[in-house]
This record gives sequence, structure tokens and C-alpha cells, in this order.
Amino acid sequence: MNRNIKILLASMIYIIGLIAAVYVGGWIMILKPIRGTITAYTVGTLTLPQLIVAIVKCICSTTVAGFIWCLGYIASNSVYDSRDEL
Repeated sequence: MNRNIKILLASMIYIIGLIAAVYVGGWIMILKPIRGTITAYTVGTLTLPQLIVAIVKCICSTTVAGFIWCLGYIASNSVYDSRDEL
């Protein structure tokens, strides 16, 4: 495969991994639980298990986002690694 195509494909895979990490780690695991917790508190239906789940999601979000980013990084490096050209 052509070098430029490999670089383009690797960049696209990396960007997809980065966007997926921000979406899952940022939106699904941080903002959505906080938003749900605030809504439940405002309505008056907030329970302790719901609060604990939201706290655990917020704490684990950086680990999950980092894992997804690492998968994208590894996949992009498997397509194109600049060390192979030496």
C-alpha cells in the first residue's frame, strides 16, 4: 500500500478513536450522569444508588476514555508506523 494512503488511513483511525473517547468518556460517563442527577434532584426523585452510580461513572470516565483512545492509537500504529521506514 502507498505510504500516503497508510498515513491518511492511520490518521483517520486515530481521529475516530479520539472522538469515540471524548464521546464515551466525556458525554456518556460524565455529562449525562451529572445531568440526570441534577434533574432527579430538582424533581425530588434522587435516590442514593442513583447518586452512587453517577459518582462511580464520573470517577471511571477518564480510565474508559484513556482505554478507548489507546485502542485507537494502537490501531493507527498497526496501520502505519514511521519506525518501519528506517
